[in-house]
Amino acid sequence: MECPGPVERGRNFRLLMNEELPLLLEFLAGYLPESLKFHQTVLTYMRNKVWQFHFYVADGWPAVPICLHFPGMTLSPHGLLYESFGVFCPNKSLDNLHLLRDEDILIDWEKPMYINFVHHEIAGELFDLYDGTGTIERVLGDVWACEDPANTIQIEDEPIEGEPEVQVLPLCPEHAEGIHELYPANDMECHELFLRLIRILPAAGVFVDGKLAAWMIQSYYGAMFSMQTKPEYRRKGYGTRLARYLTKTVADRGYTPFVVIRPENEASQSLYKKLGFRKLYQTVRATFTPYNCQKILDEDASLQSTDLSDIVRKFQMEQRVIDVLQGDEDTTVMADNEDNEGDDTIRDPTDSPKEDDEDEIEENGFTRNAECLQPIEEQPEDRIDSVDDDRCENNGTMQDVVSTDAGDCPDDNGDE
Repeated sequence: MECPGPVERGRNFRLLMNEELPLLLEFLAGYLPESLKFHQTVLTYMRNKVWQFHFYVADGWPAVPICLHFPGMTLSPHGLLYESFGVFCPNKSLDNLHLLRDEDILIDWEKPMYINFVHHEIAGELFDLYDGTGTIERVLGDVWACEDPANTIQIEDEPIEGEPEVQVLPLCPEHAEGIHELYPANDMECHELFLRLIRILPAAGVFVDGKLAAWMIQSYYGAMFSMQTKPEYRRKGYGTRLARYLTKTVADRGYTPFVVIRPENEASQSLYKKLGFRKLYQTVRATFTPYNCQKILDEDASLQSTDLSDIVRKFQMEQRVIDVLQGDEDTTVMADNEDNEGDDTIRDPTDSPKEDDEDEIEENGFTRNAECLQPIEEQPEDRIDSVDDDRCENNGTMQDVVSTDAGDCPDDNGDE
């Protein structure tokens, strides 16, 4: 069973129309904080639509309180819409999850399946239902949220003597590829996603003498993620500045600032505690692999030798990446007006008057010079190493922010 596109009904679930999403958001708000990740995924989708998701609810919803979203992540082995999913069900209603295990239209349990950081109680129930079917690989991540962002930003940074010029600046699209390569779960989130996140949602970096030292991005599910600090810049307080800044920016946009941290990452836990974060619950990212998987994978490999659909899909994705990065004279990046803030479009110059080369673009709440959209030379570590001042000029003032290499969760998502 392979569904090439969204279907209106599964065996036990139905597709929600866009006009129904506010009702789903209201439903999820009634189960906060345990519904936080799914709630923020819907909220981010409604406001910014960084990625195309499809939301489903159980027949009889909300009395049968289960909701799903497909895909669960932006990159999966075969790029199929229904190959991964996210799920929420209140902890007191977990017995309803048998509907998910019985679902054979939206979900093919006879093939590998992926869930993306769901509440550990939900994951545990699914594991029990999958018992005897196959193996399960799992990654744990603790959700930490900030309850009082306004108080967090009042903490002052300790001055660092003899420090070179340090600036917190918006990330540019040319940073996306290098950041994606260093992202711990880049086999689950695609390069194109990082391009979109940098262009649409808050994404900032700490630059030391013009070189990118640390970075952090808001994800499509609302979390602050992909925080990393290069080894040579660690233990200088850059991570804390970056995290503090993203906390403020995310909160100012109406989201709940939260991160996903591995349980063993005590350094990150300590940092976020100081910033006013507290642990809410544990999540699980899992890969379900049926025992007969190897035979199926061999058959898939044989089919792919004659089926060009996967090649076409990858080509189309790479073409979209090229379309975003290229600085051809044929395209001009236009910022959304104030009525549609945060949604950039790429238009042909014939559709609107060509702007002067020195015109500025408003993205992610930052003022950015259009020249910074030109791609840089591609080298694994160097391509995110630096952005010259004349290429990524920041004409506004920005508040110092915090970032820590320890704060990055393996997926993220690590979602996460």
